[in-house]
Amino acid sequence: MMTGRSLYLAGVVAGIVVTGALAGCSSSGVTTAGAARPLEARVITVDAVPAAEEGGLYVAQAQGFFAQFGLTVKIKSITGAENGIPDLQAGRAQLVAGNYVPFIMAQMAGSFDRKPVSLRIIAAGAQIQPGSEALYVMPRSRFQTLAELARAHARIGLDAGDDAGGVLVGALLAQAGYQLGDIRQVIPAAGVTALSGMLSSGLVDAAWLPQPIGEAAEQRYGALPVADFDQGSLQDFPFTGYVGSAQWVITHPDTVAAFVRALSEGQQLADTDRAAVESAMEQYTDIPPVIADTMAIDSYPLEMDVPQLQRVADSMYEFGLTPGAKAPYQMAGMIQPEPGLTGG
Repeated sequence: MMTGRSLYLAGVVAGIVVTGALAGCSSSGVTTAGAARPLEARVITVDAVPAAEEGGLYVAQAQGFFAQFGLTVKIKSITGAENGIPDLQAGRAQLVAGNYVPFIMAQMAGSFDRKPVSLRIIAAGAQIQPGSEALYVMPRSRFQTLAELARAHARIGLDAGDDAGGVLVGALLAQAGYQLGDIRQVIPAAGVTALSGMLSSGLVDAAWLPQPIGEAAEQRYGALPVADFDQGSLQDFPFTGYVGSAQWVITHPDTVAAFVRALSEGQQLADTDRAAVESAMEQYTDIPPVIADTMAIDSYPLEMDVPQLQRVADSMYEFGLTPGAKAPYQMAGMIQPEPGLTGG
């Protein structure tokens, strides 16, 4: 089942593939009923973690797709999705690319850092693939399986206790017959980028390392993946998306439409041309070629599938990340179609 926006995006992408729809857009806006409509904003900032899951964003930037739709997109690096929410609230960023968990939690609470927040997901970012998200140990670790880590109540480094790491590790543990409470969560103050150093220095027994952090840890420290998250209930798990404040999304429908169309071009190319992802990541992040050329990458969906996204909220509920909730959050409430995404 897809939302109206999902069907629209699928149609947009099909039109781009078949007819080269870029010819129907001017540099000043989105074409609707044969006329170019000016964008409400032509310069926007997108907060993004410089990681493989945002490959479509970097490819769209590198290929000039945003510019072809009349947009100047500034990409600001952040260390985690939750760090982008204050930028949305303050107007320092118009969109944030990151994992869904903190977005859902903020939406459920109606606030973030004691300030009101209402968010809207405008596009899917990435789904995990083999090797793109894994649990790592050091080469001489006494732990060789996830079950051994659980039985020993081992210290596992996660990005945050109420973030994507908790969902991923909780799901793997459940599949092995254990619970998230069977391990000791260690949360670095500096965010997910600090986890590989904590692993190498012995501060944790294992660590969740997304790409390219996992590949860098393998090359630098000899770290070894002990469990790949792309299995069982987590196979093809929806991981990241693009979110804006509801107020900004509603009042900038044509800007949102232009961004989504350009991003869809980037997603499609990223999903079919690995070299394009490598080149874009090297150009716009600090990832060196030796890492970008060997790291595992995600898949980049062209549409938002409601049942797929609901898997995230269901897992959050199952593994205790939404205390007090009597049922999983219904994701459809965050991805309702907006004006500007249904025309042209």
